[in-house]
Amino acid sequence: MARIRTQSPTSGHTVLVVDDDSELRATIIQLLSGDGHEVIGAAKGSDAVQICQNRQVHLMLLDYFMPGMTGEEVIRQVRAFDQDLQIVLQTGYASEKPPRQMMRELDIQGFHDKSEGPDKMLVWVDAALKTFRQMRVIQASRSGLEYILKATPELHRLQPLDDLLKGVLLQIQGLVGFSSACVATFEHAMVSLMQEETLTIRVGTGRFDSGAWEDLSDHEQALVWTAVQTGESHLGAQVVLPLKAGQRSVGVVLVDNPVHLEGDRHLLEIFAAQAAVAIENVRLYTLATTDDLTGLMNKRPWLNRLSETVLLAARGGMATSVLVLDLDHFKGVNDHYGHLAGDQVLKAVGLALRQQLRVTDVGGRYGGEELMVILPQTDDAGCLVIAERLRAVIEALRIPWEGQELRVTVSIGCATVGPMGQADVASVRAQESDLELLARADTALYVAKAGGRNRVSQSGCPAASVAPCVEFR
Repeated sequence: MARIRTQSPTSGHTVLVVDDDSELRATIIQLLSGDGHEVIGAAKGSDAVQICQNRQVHLMLLDYFMPGMTGEEVIRQVRAFDQDLQIVLQTGYASEKPPRQMMRELDIQGFHDKSEGPDKMLVWVDAALKTFRQMRVIQASRSGLEYILKATPELHRLQPLDDLLKGVLLQIQGLVGFSSACVATFEHAMVSLMQEETLTIRVGTGRFDSGAWEDLSDHEQALVWTAVQTGESHLGAQVVLPLKAGQRSVGVVLVDNPVHLEGDRHLLEIFAAQAAVAIENVRLYTLATTDDLTGLMNKRPWLNRLSETVLLAARGGMATSVLVLDLDHFKGVNDHYGHLAGDQVLKAVGLALRQQLRVTDVGGRYGGEELMVILPQTDDAGCLVIAERLRAVIEALRIPWEGQELRVTVSIGCATVGPMGQADVASVRAQESDLELLARADTALYVAKAGGRNRVSQSGCPAASVAPCVEFR
């Protein structure tokens, strides 16, 4: 019994029917159009080859015997430039070769005897287009995996957390595309999650650019929490990818209106796992190198950075400056208000420094109330300007503590080395080492302290037999 046919929705597939029999060609076109396919007709093999060169065709129904070019000749020409096109060869005559042999030799996906009727042809069409869709998914997955492999080194490069999260969004945009997306993280990676734990949107694009968790709808918040608590991604009009490093949940990615989702969810989950490990590594590195009270770099990594900066500056013939800061009468704060108040002061001063320093500057905590700053590519005049600005900012701080406002001042010592211009490391060390530069800044600090505190003192040229200091207040 012939099946009853109704008009189907658009399939998204393009089918090329090649047959020199115009009546049969029109019948096949009508049948396939009823299945929702876009159908193109061609009467000659040369026309079919040209069509395949000029536009994307998913399936070609090809007559074997035609004037000018046989179906076999058409196949060989098309395969020279398109390996993905599905081809079903049709014939109304007995072939000299068995169908299985033809399918192997010609790289075709079907062989239809026209005498078997249209239903058998439509079965071949459905099978060939299903194969085409599966190939597309595999290709999308392969492309996505290659994309992830190329993106992985950039993800695992040590960098500020917000820069990493922006990179995560860029890579996901390359995988699925989107109009808006955001990354929300926990303050600390969590092993077990409770509803009262809070997520903070660290970076966002589009309508999530404001970075406020409260701007998410109740439905979006529910999707996020479900994904975080179950550890399972959600694919749909919105994509939610939980970020888990092993058993530790570090956050979640929310993508609004993805453009394409040809790859399977496992591909996205592979990327999410890579991103989560990268985020956790950045956090661990930050814990190891950053003072948790001031947010500045710890002493050892700061000294390593100073050594690198001095050497690089010497090779490039550029100046490098160092500041040593010491909070005035800080012991009195601890003695009068307690150590918790002292911690609050250090926290406020550290934040003020981070807000005032340039991207290339490196602030550090040497110990206690003594702080340090590396100023790359900064001469003695620029160093003095920056130091005075920091002194004024700290003097203007009003630090709330138990209903009071604590005030603090700072003394700052400055020292500058270079430009020297030598590329030889031994020559650089012979002129002045990083530790000698730091020692001069420390000496200038003591001059500022002795001069009455709350002032900047700058060390003179290291080449002088006695390095004088100039106070600035």
